[in-house]
Amino acid sequence: MKFNEKLRRSVENKSTFLCIGLDPDVGKFSSHFSKNVRGVFDFVKTVINLTVDLVPVYKFNLAFFEVWGGRGWDVLEKLREMIPLETIVIADGKRGDIGNSARFYAKTLLENLDFDAVTLSPYLGRDSIGPFVENEGKGAFVLCVTSNESAMEVQNYGGGEPLYIKVAETVKELNVRENLGLVVGATKPEQLGLLRRKFPELPFLIPGVGAQGGSIKVAVDVCKKGASGIINVSRAILYPETGNIEDIRKKAIYYKNLLKVEKL
Repeated sequence: MKFNEKLRRSVENKSTFLCIGLDPDVGKFSSHFSKNVRGVFDFVKTVINLTVDLVPVYKFNLAFFEVWGGRGWDVLEKLREMIPLETIVIADGKRGDIGNSARFYAKTLLENLDFDAVTLSPYLGRDSIGPFVENEGKGAFVLCVTSNESAMEVQNYGGGEPLYIKVAETVKELNVRENLGLVVGATKPEQLGLLRRKFPELPFLIPGVGAQGGSIKVAVDVCKKGASGIINVSRAILYPETGNIEDIRKKAIYYKNLLKVEKL
C-alpha cells in the first residue's frame, strides 16, 4: 500500500488527526522517572502504553534519543518495536543530504529501524529527497513552513513567490509514488491555509499546536480538506501540569477529541 493511503486509513481508523510527538526531555520528567537514559525508556514506554489505542501516529524526535549516544539508539530501537504495525511511526530527524549520505540515512531509518516515514530538509534539492521515497510504502514529510518564528527569514525569501512555495511545488513534482507530504506549522495560519488551497493532494504534518499556541481551528480545517493531515502535539500531552502519569492519557483523550475526524 502507498504510504499516503496508509496514513489516511490510520487517521480514519482512530477518528482523529492527532499525532503524539515523543520528545522525552528528562528536565521535564516527574519524580516517577529517573533522569537518565533508563528513565527515557520508561517514560516513553509509559506514554505508548497509555495512548496507543487512541492515536494513529507517533513522531519520535530523534534529538532526544541521539543525545544519549549508543544507549539512546538502543532505547529508540526497542521503543519502536513496541508500536503495532497499524500505527504510523515517524522519525523526526530533519535529515537532508545527497548521494551515499542520503541513501545511508534512508537505510538507517526506513529499513534498519523500520520507521514508516521521516522528516527532511529540502535545502539540498530533490537529490536529498529521492532516496527516502523509492519505496512507495515508506514516506517523507518535507519542511516547508515551520512553526518557529525566525523560519520566515529564509522560507519567505523570494518576493512574489516565496521559497516555501517553490519547496511545495518540488514536493508535488516528486510525489509520483504518493508517499510525500509537507511540514507546515499551525503557528503560521495564513501560509497553512494558502498551501492547502494550492496543494490539496499533499498530506500535511502540522506542528505547533499545544505549547506553541498554534491555531487549532485552522489546523483541523486544513486536515479536513484535501489529502490526509496529522496534527502533532508533544509537550501539552507528555507533561501535564499535575505530574500524574494517568493525566497523560487524559490529555491525549482531550486532544484526540479536539482534533477528531468527522465521518460522513
